[in-house]
Amino acid sequence: MSSSNIDKLQNFLNSYKIKYITISHSLAYTTQELANYKSTLGMDLIEAVLVEIKDEKIAMAVVPASLQINLGSLREALDTTEIKLLEEKKVESLFPDCEFGTVPPFGHLYEMEVFLAPDLAQNQEVAFYAFSYNNLVRMKYSDFKKLVNPQKEIVFLNRAIYRANVTHVIPEFARKEFKDSEHCFLALSLENESFSTAKLIAITDWISKNFKKCTVIIADSLHRITLQINRGLKENRALNKALLLGREYIDKESVVFERHANTCHFDFVFCSEIQKSEDYFKYYEQLQHLFRHDKKFANSVESFARDFILRNFEQNAEYFERYVEMSCTYLLEELAICAYLVQYGLSVIIYPGSWGTIGEIVEGHHPDVPDCLKRIIPVSLRLRRR
Repeated sequence: MSSSNIDKLQNFLNSYKIKYITISHSLAYTTQELANYKSTLGMDLIEAVLVEIKDEKIAMAVVPASLQINLGSLREALDTTEIKLLEEKKVESLFPDCEFGTVPPFGHLYEMEVFLAPDLAQNQEVAFYAFSYNNLVRMKYSDFKKLVNPQKEIVFLNRAIYRANVTHVIPEFARKEFKDSEHCFLALSLENESFSTAKLIAITDWISKNFKKCTVIIADSLHRITLQINRGLKENRALNKALLLGREYIDKESVVFERHANTCHFDFVFCSEIQKSEDYFKYYEQLQHLFRHDKKFANSVESFARDFILRNFEQNAEYFERYVEMSCTYLLEELAICAYLVQYGLSVIIYPGSWGTIGEIVEGHHPDVPDCLKRIIPVSLRLRRR
């Protein structure tokens, strides 16, 4: 991208006295690093999708980057079946100064009609890439809409980039029964790629189709251990950082949950709140005692803890065994939190991944754990791109 292009865009924004921020990433960033950064921006990252109407004109549909445009809905809104996405080669030929997916979302700069997705209005701010993935622009949504000034409001729907499907239910016979429950809980890990905005949309879409209520468990206080291991933070600093990340995540992703207000009620509980209760401490002490005196249970916890650490460190790395010990603490605290939730009527737990010791407990391999843990119905989701 030449500097003249971004200069022209900035001159355009300045001419309207719009407040905005530009973020420039150095060319040293890899495509994967930029993609990871993109996934952290949430629903306020927008993208101009180019469509061809009746083989006559090209228009711009501006949508959340974490959603996929639903062409059928757009065809219905415009009352024509002759709408198709502009092929990548044609986009590159028409916009040689833009990396694919980074055409600035201002149609009148290109004498193009613009359609705005209704999802955008839920954002206080929007951000978009301009000409290159190394350049990001952020501004208030109200200012953005004023600049775009669409000639007409077109309501068209979007759909998740990913699709969520059930892969495992434990025990297997509960596969047909777990949907009889109207209330589930979603175990949400922080700074986990499985809970990027695009994937969270697919997860909440699936939940809203199968349950009337979902309690989202934010693993904030548990995440302190991950921060200690992966970033080397001291415990107090790691805890404070983890608590902040939990609140920030819910603030950033609140729009995702609000999309389902008419079909499923999502509420939020933080692990840090659960871990203050007497019931939690009761279960945690029972599990610690079992870990010390039941070799089979201890081996299970240690095995899954070791596998987690091996994904991040070499086995001969300094502090490796200490990290395994800390990971065991994480798993024991997690189990105590699950016991607490089941005690209060939540048994169906949703997670986009595998289950480890929890799966073994439900299958009857550890009979001396608290009885409520045996009543959990773990449901694993797999997320695939459409």
